[in-house]
Amino acid sequence: MYEMKTVVGTSQIDKDGLLKTSSIFDLMQDCSFFQLDSEEELTKYFNENNISMFLVSRQVDIYKLPKYSDKIIVRTYVYECNEAYGYRNTVIYDENYNELVICYAIGGFVDLSNGNLIRVPSSFIEKIKFDEKQKMNYLPRKINIDNDLLKETDRFKVKKYFIDDNNHVNNARYIDMSLDYADDYYKRIRIEYRTPAELGDTIIVRKAVIDDKVLLKFDSEDNKTYALLEFSYSL
Repeated sequence: MYEMKTVVGTSQIDKDGLLKTSSIFDLMQDCSFFQLDSEEELTKYFNENNISMFLVSRQVDIYKLPKYSDKIIVRTYVYECNEAYGYRNTVIYDENYNELVICYAIGGFVDLSNGNLIRVPSSFIEKIKFDEKQKMNYLPRKINIDNDLLKETDRFKVKKYFIDDNNHVNNARYIDMSLDYADDYYKRIRIEYRTPAELGDTIIVRKAVIDDKVLLKFDSEDNKTYALLEFSYSL
């Protein structure tokens, strides 16, 4: 388990003074990588074998958004792992450890030399420390979307400020991209990450509204899917 304490700053809030959705993702991502870095055996194995973990999916349930200057606590841990995927909970609390945002995420082991998903030996899995699985409504990793219901809404080029040190669009930037297509304030966000988008790629936005959900599909010009997003206005 890894925990970090911070204060909601002005660069992290929206027009209403509340923590931005993309800032939620940034905080969770930072905490997760700090936790990975703190695991010496894990870091050593990754470095020696040129391996990393790429996010496959994330579900975020939002109960209450903290506001500017609120003290918050971000806690993350791995609760399960197999030879192909790791499963993680990340929770944002207020300063009294009341749950504000709960997340579960799935990451895949990736060979950095070619970007392919790989399987790691069971002997490596045995070295990982697991914590108790968080109580939440765990929805499936895959998001079902009827392509016939989707309508092209927009298209744009991937800019430099979307790119992280893996040279593709950072997972939190898909949230920034989606802000023009989903209204405030949703209670649950699900994202399924497919093909990493790179600098200069054209992203085609396709959208559908079904009941209380907004569905977004970010596609490439050659019909690959970069990411699927589902915004729900109820838990």
